[in-house]
Amino acid sequence: MTDRVSLQLKWLHQSQFAGYYVAADKGFYEAAGLDVDIRVGGPGVDPERVVASGEAEFAQGGGLESVLAARAEGLPVVAVATVFQKTDVVYIARAGSGIYSLADFAGRRVSTWYTGIHLILRAMLAEAGVSPASIEEVIQGGSMQPFLDGDVDIAAATFYNQLPKLRSAGIDDLVLFDPAGHGIVIPRDPIITSEQLADQEPSLVARFVEASLRGWQHAFAQQGEAVESVLRRDPSLDATLQTVMIAEIAKLALWGDGTAVGLGYLSNEAIRFTNDFLIRNGQLPSDSAAEGAARMGLWTDIRTTVHPLNSPR
Repeated sequence: MTDRVSLQLKWLHQSQFAGYYVAADKGFYEAAGLDVDIRVGGPGVDPERVVASGEAEFAQGGGLESVLAARAEGLPVVAVATVFQKTDVVYIARAGSGIYSLADFAGRRVSTWYTGIHLILRAMLAEAGVSPASIEEVIQGGSMQPFLDGDVDIAAATFYNQLPKLRSAGIDDLVLFDPAGHGIVIPRDPIITSEQLADQEPSLVARFVEASLRGWQHAFAQQGEAVESVLRRDPSLDATLQTVMIAEIAKLALWGDGTAVGLGYLSNEAIRFTNDFLIRNGQLPSDSAAEGAARMGLWTDIRTTVHPLNSPR
């Protein structure tokens, strides 16, 4: 018997989601008894709300911060694995702009996405003694042109998309503000589901997570093949950029515990750190609880009873 489920992506087709495409194309989902409808995302798609509403069984969420924020609003979503072991977004300024430290953000126009990373931005500033209210925060779209034109002083950029694009265009005069460089390590791009599904259908959830992580394993081991899977979803994409993207994504997924413990590693410590960090800096209500936001046991069971997910096969 095959179970039909949906996976909601948070953005348009690109190598950021290659592991899921590979899991479908290589038959990993089928072998797990799953028929997975992979739904493209885009502007305005809120993965946590899509899962909470029952529109999709699974989604690739924003980050542990967005899972906690959703739960603080009463949305019954949980993380069951994390693809990126560190924050994938940095904030960038142009060299010569006078912005060389977080203190220099005050009075500046800062663009950011509202996928949860805006919470990390505000908390990072507050932790450094800079009031988030001291910046002019604006919504960032899909283009970096406002940053290049000087309409914003500081912009968000991912290691795998905007940064490679800027550098390939010869724009190297950048000052980077990486949360990890400030001691802020928040895993992102979690696989999320509803509390109800995690509690009532743990076998189905485990099969989905295991097949997805097998897809990611294969994508990192065979990156050229992974890019082919991406291009099948959108042939108009730039193959060179998608090749760079999958290599950068592998670094994020295998960073730290992604290699030391295993691909997709989800820790209670990371959940607690994220929760405490955001509460301390005014980005979550004081009664926000880390407990229950993750189903660590699902990942542990897969890793210990199926195969070592940190070694390609």
